[in-house]
Amino acid sequence: MSDMSPVIDVNKLEELFATKPSKTPTQPLKRKANEPKNLLDAKRSQNLGIFLHGSGLQGTDLAPLLSRIKSGDSATVETITTLKKFIPTRDDIDVFSKISKQEATTKLDKADRFMWYMVKTPFLAQRLQIVEVTMTLPNDYEESKDMVDKITAVCNILNSSSSFLKFLEIVLSIGNMMNASIKKTSPGFKLSSTLPKLANIKSPDKTVSLLDFIVEQVISMDDRILEFVIDLDIIHKTSTSSIVSIAAEVEMLRQDIIKLTEQAKHFRNFSQNNNDHELDPFVNDVNAFVDFFQQNVLMLLQQCVHMKNVYMKVLERFGESPNTANEKIFKILSEFLTLMVDSIKRSKLDLPPFLSHLRPQPKAESVLAQPKQLDIAGSLMKSKLFVKSKTETSLNTSAISKEWET
Repeated sequence: MSDMSPVIDVNKLEELFATKPSKTPTQPLKRKANEPKNLLDAKRSQNLGIFLHGSGLQGTDLAPLLSRIKSGDSATVETITTLKKFIPTRDDIDVFSKISKQEATTKLDKADRFMWYMVKTPFLAQRLQIVEVTMTLPNDYEESKDMVDKITAVCNILNSSSSFLKFLEIVLSIGNMMNASIKKTSPGFKLSSTLPKLANIKSPDKTVSLLDFIVEQVISMDDRILEFVIDLDIIHKTSTSSIVSIAAEVEMLRQDIIKLTEQAKHFRNFSQNNNDHELDPFVNDVNAFVDFFQQNVLMLLQQCVHMKNVYMKVLERFGESPNTANEKIFKILSEFLTLMVDSIKRSKLDLPPFLSHLRPQPKAESVLAQPKQLDIAGSLMKSKLFVKSKTETSLNTSAISKEWET
């Protein structure tokens, strides 16, 4: 083949296909004329962008969101709480306040544009705080009131229950019988130190607890004594609630009401002094909210005082230290009642109607497969917790008095 290179247009070839040198790394990329500006720092802009994408909020949503307080708004408490994290700094205000609305809508990216609307919203931080309080206070109030009512009910039951007192008298009598050989008769005992022991004291063969025995004795004597088991069932819902903490939470609600009142007054004065009534609907809503909840919160504070007083009567009635936290006593009683129910279920005796639900009726096909109920009296007789004479059966106190004391 002959060489055709002399007739090839080399200059044209090089122009079209020659490898061009790449740009140096230090050479800055030129911003396109219509590319949005970034005024926030990269990290803050990224976080705000993520929030806006997830919430679907736009800058134009701020004004209607913060102009009224009403139920059923689309914004959630989480949305308002997150917005508070992006409240403009002094530097943000200096930068964004110089930008016109046209420039903000055409030249700023999404995050910066939203920040511009935040800067342009009057009293943004205060209004976000007010909206957050009005969203959370109703639920906080209801939860606090519900717990105050429950704790007060428990205390009233403990202070008035004749069945619980009679049960404790039986426990005391049995304890004195068990300890007769080692000490004098005791006039009483503390709930916190004695009740937890009843289920732990076992017969030597470990089949029967002292609580099992007491339950059967009570059923045999007068099953109405066990009415307190049903009456005090509500205590399970209060066993971890602190009277001190609840009272503090209600006081915080009162402080929130005071702050709302002060903010509404400040906004009203601003509107009158500047002849700017943009915030009037918002202020009216705040005042209506305060009027609705203020009296309720004050009444709840009074209920807290009453709750503390009836609890102090509980401590006095049962000989507990006046500094004993209610959650300690309630937890002990809650756990004890659970053990009581277990002992009642194991009892072989017929239960009174008000306790019949504790022992579900077996299905016909599974009668033979029922677990064997404890023969408590028989087990105690065989276990040497009792000694039998010709005339009577009595407690063998030497066998168990040490366990009662531990």
